[in-house]
Amino acid sequence: MDCYIGTMTNVSEYPMPNLGCLIGAVYQQQLSGLASALAERGLDIIPSEYLVLRSLYGCDGMQQCDVAALLGKDKAGVSRCVSAMERKGLVGVQTVSHKCRRVWLTEKGRELEYVLLKVAEERHKALNDLVSAEDMKTFVKVLKQILQSK
Repeated sequence: MDCYIGTMTNVSEYPMPNLGCLIGAVYQQQLSGLASALAERGLDIIPSEYLVLRSLYGCDGMQQCDVAALLGKDKAGVSRCVSAMERKGLVGVQTVSHKCRRVWLTEKGRELEYVLLKVAEERHKALNDLVSAEDMKTFVKVLKQILQSK
């Protein structure tokens, strides 16, 4: 079912789908699939923690505000996520200023890298089975155009 604003009585008159709704639905579907893939591996990691870990695997010791910017997430949400990860022993933090902390992987967080990258690889393969490389390239290009038009 397509997502439309307004009543369903005039759906056939609406010329195009609500892109925000469709993108949001796909995002939620992908997060749900990621959560399932992590749970199937017996990992006590939620998708937001997975995203932070993946960021740190690329650049350990990032400032929390930079992680938020990289992921397109709000700083408060990333702060709560990092605090939960610290309690789980996945990351350590160092206060840089009263507004920002630097986040480091712990040994436990680093040990998860292989299995998390394997989950990522499997999720990407499943997506590639659904969408051609050419269509994905076009989709990414269009999304970047929309983001840059702010």
